[in-house]
Amino acid sequence: MFDIVTIGGATRDMTFLTDRGKVIETPEDLTSQRLLAFEYGAKIRSEDVRMNFGGGACNAAATFAKMGLNAAVVSRLGDDGNGRSIAENLRQRNISTDLIQIEAGKNSAFSFIVVDSAGKEGERVIFTHKGAANGLEIRPEEIKDTKWIYLTALGDDFEDKLRKIGEAVRESGGKLAWNPGETEILSGKEKLAEFMKFTYLLIINKDEAIELVKSDSVSGLEGEDFNDIAKLIGVIKSWGVSNIVITDGKKGAYLLAGEEMLHSGAHVMRQTDTTGAGDAFGSGLVAGYIISGDFEIALKFGILNSGGEVAEYGAESGIMTREEIESKLQGVEIEKIK
Repeated sequence: MFDIVTIGGATRDMTFLTDRGKVIETPEDLTSQRLLAFEYGAKIRSEDVRMNFGGGACNAAATFAKMGLNAAVVSRLGDDGNGRSIAENLRQRNISTDLIQIEAGKNSAFSFIVVDSAGKEGERVIFTHKGAANGLEIRPEEIKDTKWIYLTALGDDFEDKLRKIGEAVRESGGKLAWNPGETEILSGKEKLAEFMKFTYLLIINKDEAIELVKSDSVSGLEGEDFNDIAKLIGVIKSWGVSNIVITDGKKGAYLLAGEEMLHSGAHVMRQTDTTGAGDAFGSGLVAGYIISGDFEIALKFGILNSGGEVAEYGAESGIMTREEIESKLQGVEIEKIK
């Protein structure tokens, strides 16, 4: 039995660093408040291009393995060079590839990541090609013998996949941590509420929370209410999930654990590249909870792992070991919000 199985994307990443982008502030758009822009028709050069690995399922599994947990990945690769490189990277990280699916004649998922090297925040824009990942199959018999499932973006036909995951969770009695992707978020409450009922922990960022709550016609929120994370959490909780995390960039993360609301600010030494920060936070939090059984400690694990990740280029380069995180726990303050 695995300690945890991650489900979702596995990609080959190219990170392109450039100081030619311009950050445009658009606060009037609640879900796109900052844009990274380039001159139309320009040729943009980079003196620093790096090849890395990414994808939500692989990023999360990298954290779990580094924390000493027995992890496996459920993802779908093409029968190409990128797919072979992704699988080899997993094996080198002591992550099981037993549940990896291979689709003949398809390319593996690939991402092109533009990092704003001129700014001090390491912000980026990601262009992604899903390739074989769109054909991912959920086979309940393969994932029912695990203690935890960490679910990331499913993309096309996600409802049928979620029902099969729910079947496995109910049969095994395991716990589901869910970090939904854009397709799922944009589908809104009507399609997602039924799946909240078997979700033990929902992990989203503030923009995603706003999108979800805006889809709830009876939320009662309007105007500046959408910038109040406690109100966003209250609406989502009413859908049936009791443990909810919302991240808010440099402001840190808010966690509703049952009836207790916790907050921790970000813990960043330097911000080089935000790629994979959300995956590092979510998987760090879940790993911390598996290890300690305490959500307050788990929140510290997530904050520290995310802080380590953004200090390095690439989605898996800066993740921390359990020992590294435990040595820094006392330096993270947790606020209990009434």
